[in-house]
Amino acid sequence: MWKWTVEYKKDVITVENKATKCLLYVNGREVDCQKGMVSGSLIGKTSSGESIKAILTVGLIKVYCNIYIDDVKVFNN
Repeated sequence: MWKWTVEYKKDVITVENKATKCLLYVNGREVDCQKGMVSGSLIGKTSSGESIKAILTVGLIKVYCNIYIDDVKVFNN
């Protein structure tokens, strides 16, 4: 399992990539889920209404995650 967490203003945004699905959490609450082991994107909103987009890309041995708030990148690995 891969997991990434970023704090943005007063929110904690977490993305998990498990063997069979990807999940997006905001403040511990699941807001989006995508099944499968391929690359994907997850969407949600912060507590103040800003849009969240998490883009996951699966490489040969690593999973990459980029998190955007209102189309501005706030996290990448």
